[in-house]
Amino acid sequence: MLGVRVPSDSTVMRMLSVPVVVTSRDSAPTVSAITPQWCRNGGKGKRLAQTAVAVTFVGGNLALYEYFRRAWWSGVRAPFYVHYDWGGNFRDQDKLGHMLGGYLLSEGGRELLQAACMSEKKAALWGVAYAAAFQLQIEVWDGTQARYGFSPPDLLYNTIGQGISLSHAFVKPMRAVMPTISYARTQALKNTQAGLIPGDLRTTVDYSGQTYWLSVDVDTLLPKGAKRYWPDLLRFSIGHTITDFIDPTSGADIRAQRRIMLTLDIDPLKLPGNAPWWVAVKKGLRHYHFPSPALEFRSGGVKAVPWHR
Repeated sequence: MLGVRVPSDSTVMRMLSVPVVVTSRDSAPTVSAITPQWCRNGGKGKRLAQTAVAVTFVGGNLALYEYFRRAWWSGVRAPFYVHYDWGGNFRDQDKLGHMLGGYLLSEGGRELLQAACMSEKKAALWGVAYAAAFQLQIEVWDGTQARYGFSPPDLLYNTIGQGISLSHAFVKPMRAVMPTISYARTQALKNTQAGLIPGDLRTTVDYSGQTYWLSVDVDTLLPKGAKRYWPDLLRFSIGHTITDFIDPTSGADIRAQRRIMLTLDIDPLKLPGNAPWWVAVKKGLRHYHFPSPALEFRSGGVKAVPWHR
């Protein structure tokens, strides 16, 4: 199953704190929150913030469970079983979705806990614990579905995403590395939605339209003498996507090819302006890779892609 199911940025978080951008030519840009007044002084405001965060966690998880129950766990039930689902027609593209999901869940949990006055590193640890528990329950429920099964590979990639988030709190250079995603609806999905071909293809499993990236803030990793040669607004990204795994004319399953993409993209966090609302927007945009020219590597060779979405 696809691991990207929740946004990374919480509306509640944006209401509870004032984000600020911390940038430097010598370190990766980070978004932190000015410690709210209630965290400094304690009292009723702090208790209210903690209550709001607790309600958000509980309510959000209940809502997501209900979504999963309807969208993913409404099929044929089966006794719990384990399924090592490597090498399917969509070439493990779903595993990268699990990685991104683990990262975003951990980041969202950390932000909420910081809003509840927890220290950054402690919040990072508990944010990862939350993400691990949340994604584990998904895999356990998958194990009762005849169509899916409990997937150790999914669990592995969940953990990789959680580990990337945790590394940002404890390993400074790792802050330069961030998972991102881009998406363009495939013709197969358009035809499925129009009733032109059979199948249950939907956006969350439209893997051929999804590209998962590791985006690197090169500027912060360069030696001081080399920094002037690299525009700090640009990041280098390597991505993975696939060709069609659903035939757009017949709806039949076909085996996709892997596509490795190399490109440059812009770091929204380094755009000018530090108004709180604008910083919140920039921070959310960091997790999306905008369309750009790219180099594509696949079994047929290398080609330039004028505009990869």
